[in-house]
Amino acid sequence: MATTIAHGALMQAAFFLGPNQMELREAPVPVPGLGEVLLRVNACAVCGTDLRILGGGKTRGVYPPRVLGHEIAAHIVSFGEGAEAAVGLTIGQRVVFPPGITCGACRFCVIGMENHCKRREAFGYKYDGGFAEYMVVPAHAARRGILMAIPDTLADAEASLAEPLACVVNGQRQSQVGVGDVVVVAGAGPIGLMHVQMSRLAGARSIIVSEPSTARREQAMAMGATMALDPTHDEVLDVVRSVTGGDGADVAIAAIGVPGLVHDLLRWVRPGGRVNLFAGYAGSGDATVSANLIHYGELIVTGTSACTSEDFRVALSLLASGRFDASALVSHQFPLAQVQEAFDVTRRGEGLRVVVTP
Repeated sequence: MATTIAHGALMQAAFFLGPNQMELREAPVPVPGLGEVLLRVNACAVCGTDLRILGGGKTRGVYPPRVLGHEIAAHIVSFGEGAEAAVGLTIGQRVVFPPGITCGACRFCVIGMENHCKRREAFGYKYDGGFAEYMVVPAHAARRGILMAIPDTLADAEASLAEPLACVVNGQRQSQVGVGDVVVVAGAGPIGLMHVQMSRLAGARSIIVSEPSTARREQAMAMGATMALDPTHDEVLDVVRSVTGGDGADVAIAAIGVPGLVHDLLRWVRPGGRVNLFAGYAGSGDATVSANLIHYGELIVTGTSACTSEDFRVALSLLASGRFDASALVSHQFPLAQVQEAFDVTRRGEGLRVVVTP
């Protein structure tokens, strides 16, 4: 899979220029400097974060003109001086990597919370991401060992889902889903469906999904949900109480960023239950809840933000082993020339995970 790049060669790249402005342009293929690694992008999935950045809803840490995209599968094209020994991989090898570049030295990195690194940088934010034919991994990221080899059994499109799955692995750890648990998942988009699969793998006895879309309820059932309720017609709380003998669920996970649902999740769980606010919330994210539900119910409420490198390794292992089925989540694939259509399909909610193949 080795690729020879002519001096001065050009590539196609989709540049984010500002709110609602993305332009496919020719740009020079980057030349890897000291310690850097040049990658050929094989697949890059469209994330809700990409949509928020393009729509102007997320601006912090994004420096246009910038190539977005952080759910990436690629292969190594060339190494800058000294990089090959540092990385321990070879030209042609396929790789995935977490989007966050961390320092490894701050308090949060030291205590295993590198996703909260004080000096965290990211692809698709400070550094160009995967909606381009080629991209460069900076030297300090390469030295940190972020590049992970993709097993031969795993296709590029599925491998690009390692990043969102790693975030779900983090959320499942926060939620402590275990054998015999009753789990309620609010939202059956790609992330909600990942939580369904992961809850099943964790040994949950009952997985109840709340989702207004008929198609996505059907997908949830196909991926292992026990029940899929329509919250516009079904009273989720009544069903949960019926299933649990009036106790409430062990775990409730918000896989959709609707502030008004937070109070509902607190009501769905039993005393001592766990509530995970996995999804991000637009704007201030303010939600009105009864603190007494948490106080008297002794509830455990957690959030989930990104993933650690260990979460990423776990996700890659799950994908490679076939224990987690990512193929059912890849609903669309578009060439880079149709990157805008890929964003539009994602925005309209017509698919699950939409993948661009530069």
